[in-house]
Amino acid sequence: MVLQTSLRTDVAGRPGGPRRLKLRDRLDPYPRSAVARWLMRLVVAAVYSVVTLMTAQNAATLNTPNQQLLDKVAQIQWDRADISWVGEIYPPLSTLIAAIIPGGRIGLGIAGAVVAGIFLQKMLEIMVQRRFSPWLAGLLILALSANPLFGYTVTENFPAFLGLAFFGLGITDIVRFVAWGNTQSGFRAGIFLMLAVLSDLSGLLYVLTAAAAAPFLTLGRRHQSGARMANLIVILYPTFAALAAIMSLNLIFTGRLVGKVGQGLLVGADERFASLGPLFVSPNGLLLVAPVLSAWVVALIVRRPGSILVSTLVFGAILGAFVVGLIAPGSAGNTFILMTMMAIALIPTPRSRLLISLVDTVAFLQIGIAWLTAFNRPIVIEWMNTVGGHAFGPLFG
Repeated sequence: MVLQTSLRTDVAGRPGGPRRLKLRDRLDPYPRSAVARWLMRLVVAAVYSVVTLMTAQNAATLNTPNQQLLDKVAQIQWDRADISWVGEIYPPLSTLIAAIIPGGRIGLGIAGAVVAGIFLQKMLEIMVQRRFSPWLAGLLILALSANPLFGYTVTENFPAFLGLAFFGLGITDIVRFVAWGNTQSGFRAGIFLMLAVLSDLSGLLYVLTAAAAAPFLTLGRRHQSGARMANLIVILYPTFAALAAIMSLNLIFTGRLVGKVGQGLLVGADERFASLGPLFVSPNGLLLVAPVLSAWVVALIVRRPGSILVSTLVFGAILGAFVVGLIAPGSAGNTFILMTMMAIALIPTPRSRLLISLVDTVAFLQIGIAWLTAFNRPIVIEWMNTVGGHAFGPLFG
């Protein structure tokens, strides 16, 4: 939806504004009670677990990323005398989880539901900490989660959703680290981005996104020279260290720097690049670019046209990831979820009634964009038809 990276994230906002909050007040969890937080997470997890069970018997014919992951796990020879399988497991985190979790697609769907519960609670928490109005926070949460794109990704694309969830946690901690000066959040952000890279091929895209956004945040420690570069090092080091370790293991045990997945990335890149032209003159392409256009609109509303460059760079990185092959076949909604998360983490907190109304309107439009996009993705329509058996066939056929 909206990318805004050059606005101050403190409550003071401008001269004459409200008193700036202390850091400890910013970092208060939401809800305050640990019991309430876990209850919220469990309710969300229960909802998506029910959706997983509803689709279990009828989704077996869908070639979703979860099914592709399970097929990949089944082909790995875990009982070999050597460990040459190290070159076949990337991304290792989601692959190992899929190998351990029982229940096949149902198990992965329920695991995604549990991650969704924690993820949505954390997204709501950062909006409360940034003093979003209840109306705007509610609209953004609805835009993010109350649509088939999100439900499909949670229940049928565990690697991508796990990577997106880690990225969402990472980008919110980047705000706490860079703009609010919370050092502990910086270390957490680096770890979350590393886990995103280890969860899904698209995690490389998420790290590039974070690297593009971080330098444009207003520094919480303006007097320190070289702070921007130091911040980037803290955020990116764990990812580079993890990738270096993986490549070293591949080189030692397989004789190649990259494993089986890396060797096949560029296969079909020419065809995917050639498809971009026709894509953007079709409804599919227009819906793909709609969240970016929303980013531009809000950038103009809050008078920060420089953020248009950041949102454009992020969208360009998404297209590059598609061409290279970092986005798995059968994925849907990754772009929308990514851009909406960036909005939740980085959108400015509007102050005047006019700005609040305009930003709320753009946020409301994202709900419609998500649903229109869902009905334009054949794999999502097929998935919706499996919810509750054949009950929705006449509606979504």
